[in-house]
Amino acid sequence: MLDLILIVALAVVFASSLWYFVPWVVRRVQTRSLRQLCAQKRAIVLTFDDGPSESFSSNLADFLEARNARATFFLIGENATNHSDFALKLHDSGHEIGSHTRHHTNAWQTPPVRSIRDVMAGREDLKGIGIQTHLFRPPFGKITLGSLIYASRVRDRLAFWTIDSRDSWAPRPVKDVLKDVQSQGGGVILMHDFERPLRGPNPEGHKDYVISLTGALLDFADKHDFAIMRFGDLFDNAAGASAR
Repeated sequence: MLDLILIVALAVVFASSLWYFVPWVVRRVQTRSLRQLCAQKRAIVLTFDDGPSESFSSNLADFLEARNARATFFLIGENATNHSDFALKLHDSGHEIGSHTRHHTNAWQTPPVRSIRDVMAGREDLKGIGIQTHLFRPPFGKITLGSLIYASRVRDRLAFWTIDSRDSWAPRPVKDVLKDVQSQGGGVILMHDFERPLRGPNPEGHKDYVISLTGALLDFADKHDFAIMRFGDLFDNAAGASAR
């Protein structure tokens, strides 16, 4: 009996390890590959998660339009449904759209079936408003073997990041983000276009920070001959020029 219990326990541990460890390895490998691609193309990729929001997403889009820059927006399904006209406007304006689940669930803190359903639902929400995408960014960067298999089945590309601005909880000084871009030879920058974060020392300053950082990255690209690209452009062999 004890032997059976031990075998079952070992099996559970092994299965759990596969469920979380394999995706963790995949993320490490893909993030390293992203750094290499960005350095090869001298690319800066502006990515914004969790929108579209009530007003800030529109302000940000206007700012990008004024600078003739294109970015990648990872939309939460329920937000995209609630602001479908604007989501479509983003898409039609040349910005790239990716899925970010329907409810922004953390796959490592959510029952497996519910987590996978959230991934599926976010994709279907975008499809329902007329946006086809094969980009998926897992909330918090957390994926499981189940969501990894699903993404592979529908041919979604996982879209991680290489430089975290930490704007959602503890914004880094703009100069430090720029130093990372300089030292890495480019990068995929993680930012958020929600109205305000739920935590952090200065939630009301979030919008100003994101606009300031975005502007600084665009200025940095102009000054140091980097290309502003959308995420998918990194994998396009013809994408040698700026997507601006």
